[in-house]
Amino acid sequence: MGKRRKKKGSIGKFIVFLFLIGIVASLSLLFRREIVSAFYPLFERIGLVEKRKEIVLYFSDQDGEYLIGEKRKIFKKEAPVEEAIEVINELIKGPRGELVPTLPYRTKCLNLKIDERGIAAINFNRVLSKEHPGGSSAEILTVYSIVNSLAQNFPQVKQVQILIDGKPVETIAGHLSLRHSIAPNTKLIKRQ
Repeated sequence: MGKRRKKKGSIGKFIVFLFLIGIVASLSLLFRREIVSAFYPLFERIGLVEKRKEIVLYFSDQDGEYLIGEKRKIFKKEAPVEEAIEVINELIKGPRGELVPTLPYRTKCLNLKIDERGIAAINFNRVLSKEHPGGSSAEILTVYSIVNSLAQNFPQVKQVQILIDGKPVETIAGHLSLRHSIAPNTKLIKRQ
């Protein structure tokens, strides 16, 4: 009879132990973002995670009239050019909230260079022009979402030259001349 009680007692303890593990696992899943953000600076200092940099990407508002900034974090890279490519790739992914994408989702950044004068030459695949929705407002917002996203995040970028398949283009959709490099236009940015 004593052995049976010991068995029942150890089974009960085991069930309680499993229950506690379940609670801890559930809480860690529910609050993992808070836990990670609380310990992130420590993890970063000891080199367990890559350092991140906050950037602002510019997407269209719902009316297609202005650009609105959306904050995002990217991994810090050794060279600003690598970070600039990451900014463009995040821009291609599109907004996370209510904003409207400014680039066709199959667009690819083939390469990007920043010269000593501060001109960023960015080379896209042909999808940028082939799958662009068209219209003057959409084209203007596409160009300036690229230009403003680069210039606002990288002070060394003063102007942007857009290339498609390695060649200068007249325009993306027939409304805005791209023969020369484009300077940022902060008047298109709507402050929230």
